[in-house]
Amino acid sequence: MAEVKKSQKLSLRPGVQKTPVKDEAAAWVESRNGAETPSTTGTEEVNNGKSKRVTFEVTEAQHQEIKIRATKKGMTIKEYMIALVEEELKS
Repeated sequence: MAEVKKSQKLSLRPGVQKTPVKDEAAAWVESRNGAETPSTTGTEEVNNGKSKRVTFEVTEAQHQEIKIRATKKGMTIKEYMIALVEEELKS
């Protein structure tokens, strides 16, 4: 007599159902949006709350210098870089 194989998804821990990835991603996005601190820039108000991300490469020496300067001012690197951009874009 032939055995009938059950269709079963593999799991690392039997009995634990995992939340679908889409739901996890949506929850992460929602929690991330709520956790972010409001920006001190006026540009977000002009853009109706929309912002854009800028990513660029710097040398290790440049990164260290930026980090030192930000720390001396009691700021994070992100806050320091935003302040530099705001200062440069003042008109």
